[in-house]
Amino acid sequence: MKLLFNLTAVQPIHSAKFHGGGSYGEVIFWALVKRGVQFSCVYDSQKYLDPAIVETCQNKNIPLYDIKEKSPQQIVDENGIDSFYTPLYSLEKKWDIKVKDFVFTWHGVRALEMRYSWAGLGFAKKFGQKMESLVRYRESWKKYFYKPKYAELAKRMAARDGNKVRTITVSEHSRASIKAFFPELMDMEIPVFYSPMTEYEPEGFLPPGVQGKKYFLLTSGARWEKNNLRAARAFDELVDMYESQGKTIEMKMVITGVTNARAYLKHLRHKDCFVLLGYVENKELEFLHQNAYAFVFPSLNEGFGYPPVQSMRYGVPVAASGTTSVPEVCGDAVLYFDPYSVSEIRNRLVQLMDVRIYADFAARAPKRYAEVHARQVADLERAVDFILDAG
Repeated sequence: MKLLFNLTAVQPIHSAKFHGGGSYGEVIFWALVKRGVQFSCVYDSQKYLDPAIVETCQNKNIPLYDIKEKSPQQIVDENGIDSFYTPLYSLEKKWDIKVKDFVFTWHGVRALEMRYSWAGLGFAKKFGQKMESLVRYRESWKKYFYKPKYAELAKRMAARDGNKVRTITVSEHSRASIKAFFPELMDMEIPVFYSPMTEYEPEGFLPPGVQGKKYFLLTSGARWEKNNLRAARAFDELVDMYESQGKTIEMKMVITGVTNARAYLKHLRHKDCFVLLGYVENKELEFLHQNAYAFVFPSLNEGFGYPPVQSMRYGVPVAASGTTSVPEVCGDAVLYFDPYSVSEIRNRLVQLMDVRIYADFAARAPKRYAEVHARQVADLERAVDFILDAG
């Protein structure tokens, strides 16, 4: 078997330099390397790629093919590739390649599940991002763009033409969504392997003016789908509540991955209570998780959802969106809220300020983390076995 691994899936997408699907793909890459599997990779030379991956490819003689020089199909044909794996499925035509064994991880159908919102326009910075935000998730766009392309994928999966298309997914929620949108796949085996993640040791320092255990943490601030603005407004209202009673709240809210601070600040009254950071390195992000008072995860749609698990590792209480895969992954270890309700998010922040409730969820967090982590470790091996099993 000659395997081609799609590294473009771990490179920046949309407005995000780092993203959950990319982190997932990196873990799969390193697992293949650890096993000593002989494979090659395709990447985009014009986008960021972790230097450690580039160095390993060089040292291990793993061929790196650049899609700026040749199309994926040309790379497959010219190098006798018979198995292709991508950690993220792309709807772009160039990735509709013909190969004996096409394997991919289907993280979910966010493109079909999400509601349209003008908020995306406020978070976009580049012209292309603004244009995309005007159409992405609109019902017309789903009907005439996303649904036909996914339907074509489902048709390929169900076909018996000698070219296999196999998939795995990362949560029971995602598997159910896939089958609900595409009933032709109802009887098809789609294994669920929990998303593995790299565990970094915390290293770094707190931003100026921020004290340990005195801040609420949010991540992925560049993406409106993560819904951090509603959580920021909820915290802003919490500060109002304290001030109305003649009190001063000692907490701040730290949001990482922010590329457009104005998208937040123009909606907030107590700007000095917010610390908006750009992208931080993995060890620094881990440090922020470890030292937070609590983690807030208001995401509108997740196939799995790494960040709450990262915080639970350190016994940090979590308040999270009660939608898509989040309740499945987090179980009864977090406080849930309606992600579209600012007042309900504020309610959960109030609960987390209660010493008794805080202690309860701080105790639940590491127990749930241990359960999820054990499954992630086992499922990573199963996922690699699946990828390598060309049948």
